[in-house]
Amino acid sequence: MRMNRPVSGFAPANDNIIAETERWQAETRGPFVAANPERRDPFVTQALKWPVKPLYTPADLDAVGFDYLRDLGFPGEYPYTRSTRPNGHRSSFWTMTQVTGFGKGEDWAKRARFMLDQGLSGLILEYDLATTNGYDSDDPMVEGEVGRAGMALDSLEDLEKAFDLPFDKLKYLMSVCNAPQPVNLAMIIAALEKKGIDPQDFVLHIVNGILIEYICVGRYIYPPEHGLRIATDAIEYIIRNHPNWAPLSIISAQLQPAKANPVQEIAFSLAIACAYIDATLERGLDIDTVAPYLNHFVVNVDMDFFEGICKLRAFRKCWARLMKERYGATRAEAMKIRLMTSPTTIALTLQQPLNNIGRLAIMATACALGGAGENMTTPLHDEAHSLPAEEAIRVGAALQHIVAHETGVAETIDPLAGSYYVETLTKQMEDAAFAEMERIFAMGGAVKAIETGYFQRALGREQYERNKDLEEGRRKWIGVNHLVLPEEKREIEIFRLDDDMEEQQVEKVRALRARRDQAAVDAALEKVREAARNGDNLVPACLEAVKLYATHGELCNAMRDVFGVHTPDSQLAGV
Repeated sequence: MRMNRPVSGFAPANDNIIAETERWQAETRGPFVAANPERRDPFVTQALKWPVKPLYTPADLDAVGFDYLRDLGFPGEYPYTRSTRPNGHRSSFWTMTQVTGFGKGEDWAKRARFMLDQGLSGLILEYDLATTNGYDSDDPMVEGEVGRAGMALDSLEDLEKAFDLPFDKLKYLMSVCNAPQPVNLAMIIAALEKKGIDPQDFVLHIVNGILIEYICVGRYIYPPEHGLRIATDAIEYIIRNHPNWAPLSIISAQLQPAKANPVQEIAFSLAIACAYIDATLERGLDIDTVAPYLNHFVVNVDMDFFEGICKLRAFRKCWARLMKERYGATRAEAMKIRLMTSPTTIALTLQQPLNNIGRLAIMATACALGGAGENMTTPLHDEAHSLPAEEAIRVGAALQHIVAHETGVAETIDPLAGSYYVETLTKQMEDAAFAEMERIFAMGGAVKAIETGYFQRALGREQYERNKDLEEGRRKWIGVNHLVLPEEKREIEIFRLDDDMEEQQVEKVRALRARRDQAAVDAALEKVREAARNGDNLVPACLEAVKLYATHGELCNAMRDVFGVHTPDSQLAGV
């Protein structure tokens, strides 16, 4: 479906402004630059490489067809460029979150309690590679990876330990486990029941973003069409049974470290969102019901200050237009995107790690100036070295409070609105993103773009160009290719895992299998296979098996028996 849009009229710039700009160039700027050549030729944005003019005036807004009411409007009203909230962050700040995940369930609980004590009210729970790829901790495939890059989750027992938390302090929990999402969701529901926690008391947000894994992350199990079906099962189950939870995140933040430029981030992630929407609508739900659940986007901001700010503004506007023009949504909530913003980890360096605190402060400020969203999470300055140490967690938590309380950036709504440069760049991003989306829809949508390798090759080209900029010195990266310290001594606190942790987790899952009712577990696993074969929603069958202490790997294997596994075509991959 083509997204047609009425074009309202706009007043041409005053001829006097254009004439005066030309005079200023000839009489004032031109002679100065002739005597003082510019330090760079050309000036371009970091990711998009779009030219940056020395001066922007109302004539530039006219050139891109900018209309105040149509393109900017007012906070809390369509097209939501300025904010989805009528009062911005004057009534309340964003939910302050951090990512955490390592070791066993009890290790994670201890770290989570510490983080909540630092003034955070939201946590993002990451699982280890064994879990996200559908293996138990004692599987030979994952030796050496257990609990390293996230928390090990083998059974309901692990989440019972992990949820030893002060839930009165926790407003928001995000769980990141894309490929085996019905298993993870079932374990969370069962663990909350075991702990006596009312699911209405906080917001659970499962990421459930499997399609992004096929493009640039790689933590997939099943072929894409089955991955989408599994994700849709989790979406439908939450909408129908836990309406205060969020069943999906579109992680443009994973496209960005793969070097997607801002236009690609917006277009690719919105096209992916359409794939989930279309699959969910086929379950008999309508767009005004579905869209508010599927509008959670996690968006990174890089060190190009204005690219990042304009990207957040364009994201809000593009989602609103897409829902209204492509799907015919009528409810305001269906057209309001919910953003989680974050400084990007790829701006952080192994070299001179304390410099990363400055980078994080700049990027967090850009997030706030771009509207921040419902949540902001900050990576930590030591992440290039190890899992974050407690000192880094304290600094990262304080950094968000500094931006919120000490800078004044949240005192007024969309403070950069009306900037000739900001409005021009926002409008250019919007127009370019819609043009890219049209190309993706014309080839059959996001799943087809994955299967043909379109997304992967596009990201591969961006990676090549962006890396070349660094290698050839066109982009300066302090400590890496500029102001390098040849004999740098990096004195930084390093967090180290317990050497015995993996062995303890392996022993735990083996002991569990030895004492449970194996016949009951086998029968429950067969019900999972039947649901997979019959097209039934997988969550209820997974929930029954989880309560009998079937393991994560066993449940994933039951689905492997039906769906098979995804083997990407190396000729299509560009990343």
